[in-house]
Amino acid sequence: MTRYVTPLLDLGSTDLDRAGGKGANLGELVRAGFPVPPGFVVTTAAYDLLLERDGLAGRIDDLLAAGEPDAIRAAITATAVPSEVADGVLDAYRELGRGAVAVRSSATAEDLPEAAFAGQQDTYLNVVGDRALLDAVRDCWASLWTQRAVAYRARRQLAPTAARIAVVVQAMVPADTAGVLFTANPVTGARDEIVVDAGAGLGEAVVSGLVTPDHFLLDKRSGRIKDWQPGRREVTIRARDGGGTEHVAGGAAQRSLRDSQLRGLAELGRAIERHFGAPQDIEWAYAGATVSIVQARPITALPPPAPNQVQRRLLPMMAELIPMRPYPMDMTTWTPALFGAATSILGFLGLRVPRFEQMCVEEDGVVVRFEPPTPRPTPRVLLAPARLLRQAWRHDPARWQSDPLVTHVQARTRALAARDLQAMPWPELLTTLADALALPQALGELRIRYLPRALLAALALRLLLVPLRRSDRFATLLSGVETKTTETNRALAALAERIRSDPALSEIFATHEPADLPAVVADRHPFSDELETFLDRYGYRETMALAATQPPWRDAPAVVLGMLKGLAAAGPAPPARPPAEAVRDELLAHPLLRVPPLRSLLLRLLRQAGRFTQVREDTHFYGTMPISVVHRIMLESGRRMVDAGVLDTAADVFHLRLEEIEGAAAAWPPGPQLSHQLRELVQRRAARRAALAGTPMVDTATPREAGGDVLLSGTSGSRGAAQGPVRIIRDVSEFSRLRSGEVLVAPYTNPAWTPLFQYAAAVVVDSGGAGSHAAIVAREYGIPAVMGTGDGTRRLRDGQPVQVDGNRGVVTL
Repeated sequence: MTRYVTPLLDLGSTDLDRAGGKGANLGELVRAGFPVPPGFVVTTAAYDLLLERDGLAGRIDDLLAAGEPDAIRAAITATAVPSEVADGVLDAYRELGRGAVAVRSSATAEDLPEAAFAGQQDTYLNVVGDRALLDAVRDCWASLWTQRAVAYRARRQLAPTAARIAVVVQAMVPADTAGVLFTANPVTGARDEIVVDAGAGLGEAVVSGLVTPDHFLLDKRSGRIKDWQPGRREVTIRARDGGGTEHVAGGAAQRSLRDSQLRGLAELGRAIERHFGAPQDIEWAYAGATVSIVQARPITALPPPAPNQVQRRLLPMMAELIPMRPYPMDMTTWTPALFGAATSILGFLGLRVPRFEQMCVEEDGVVVRFEPPTPRPTPRVLLAPARLLRQAWRHDPARWQSDPLVTHVQARTRALAARDLQAMPWPELLTTLADALALPQALGELRIRYLPRALLAALALRLLLVPLRRSDRFATLLSGVETKTTETNRALAALAERIRSDPALSEIFATHEPADLPAVVADRHPFSDELETFLDRYGYRETMALAATQPPWRDAPAVVLGMLKGLAAAGPAPPARPPAEAVRDELLAHPLLRVPPLRSLLLRLLRQAGRFTQVREDTHFYGTMPISVVHRIMLESGRRMVDAGVLDTAADVFHLRLEEIEGAAAAWPPGPQLSHQLRELVQRRAARRAALAGTPMVDTATPREAGGDVLLSGTSGSRGAAQGPVRIIRDVSEFSRLRSGEVLVAPYTNPAWTPLFQYAAAVVVDSGGAGSHAAIVAREYGIPAVMGTGDGTRRLRDGQPVQVDGNRGVVTL
């Protein structure tokens, strides 16, 4: 075969650029052993060659400018198929036996997860003979320029010339029955159902909507029929002798598929879905007892499955963890590494949690949504009590900070951060990345060692509070411990006081925007030295835990300076007794706790249970320290690709997957073809990401009861009530907008946001729950918090006066 004609067997899912979506998917199925009719692909290189002839490419640009796509189609059909292409096509046709074939368009922007482009380009069935085959190939090329195809690309925000086209040629299946199969219900989104539409004759009648097909709803696991709606058989399309097709009257209606055939289709559908890792839209054909797969593509616009009760409880927490759509680079580096480490304790307890990438629906490398997991028990869950007790006996959480793993993570992170990334060859740079990605594993191991005793103490404390009728004080009691978050916030407050005490510094911060402050304060000694010390100690704090594409504080000092601007303007926080201390004293005054043994038990449980919050929060701090190294390696990789002419900006590298970077590094410098492929990937993924900008990755918005003056309802994160004007802060770049006494309303929070709590009147968050970082720190500061409102940032407005009732979990006028 030539570069213009390639057998399906030689193609796979990575060959989109030369085989188009349909050809790449069919080649992948052939190589995986699925029953696909034999055939070949006339590659996009053949189409490119056609455009080079007679100045056709230039004429296309002129006709596009004139708004005449039909003239482009006419120009293509009037151009002869290049002889190099024609010879290759006819040689491949002879190898197929020169019988009847199906000729289908396969554009590079077709059969993708985000856009099927169904019916936008042409298909020709039962093509017989050399001349008819070459004409059909040329007509497929021309179909890229129909009015409907050009309009569809425009709606999908694709440039008119962005798509190229290949042509798939396969042996014709003389179908008795054919149709489509969806491995998930395309209407309801149910992943445990299969939908089959079937009709007599060729499948074109079903896919083009000419016939009302038999409609089968199957149980996905067993293939059992759950529902059947008979079709009408208005028309049947069948192959005509000598080539082409004909429409004939459908005849008497009868069921088109037997139970055994439906079970066989269900089994095939499940296998194809497993292979591609996503629900599939599959075209199939039965000829006698033999089934063939003639097309498979991801289901587009598939509704998310309805969450079960466990998933509904997890959704607000996951929305806090992943408020931003991870980039492809995140998804193949930092995100799965940190998520795996953070959830490893669930595996220790005998629960199976899917990998992070398995919970994300991706389309062409872009995450479109998150599907919350349902942790499932394994046989090891029976051993969980014994394993918990064993760890609790062996490891005292009071001594967790002296564990060698804590020292190892800090020392190793600082050593990696000190390396000269620009001087490294590619292999060393990628090895450094692998070293950094291995460090979060310590987070999981530390939690497995030291959380069990603290967890058991917390459970015992919860039980003790029941007869005391103080169960509602449990969360506040756990908050009264020293953590890296409170330590960091105290250090920020000290820097803010330093600013207030210096009139010149106060003037600088009052009159400059955060983005300008790093340059302005760089030579303001000793403040700049104190800031550098702060960043060296706490600057590894992430702005978004699961996304290394977002810079940590030490790489984005404007974020810290913006917080200091707000803190300095707010003035020093008035001295206040920690809420946990007040609740503890209230408990100790209870008559039952005047009994010395019970009193001693409560105090001991308070000390041990408090370690739960400390270990959880501080292992997060240490486990995310390597994010700075990972972020810098990403940007260094991007810088090299900019220098090589592959990318326009270093940040464009975020749109690539790690294996794509590794492939480019192995062939460094990348040749023109690889450079073109990578650039096209970045552009396509960036456009897809931009199109999803208004769509939340984790949608927590649910219908909520609202009556009277209730504006929002959610989950109580911290008790108490407070009034103030709303201030919506959407991301770290807006930190300096918050003023003292305002109600902070945010889409999400993480530890990087908590310094704002020092001068907020209350906190309202779209995501999260009572165990979120925001809720924990709100309890530390004694300010009310309402978590998981779903859409507070959309329903409230800046300056709106509200009351936040943390006791009831509502926001009112």
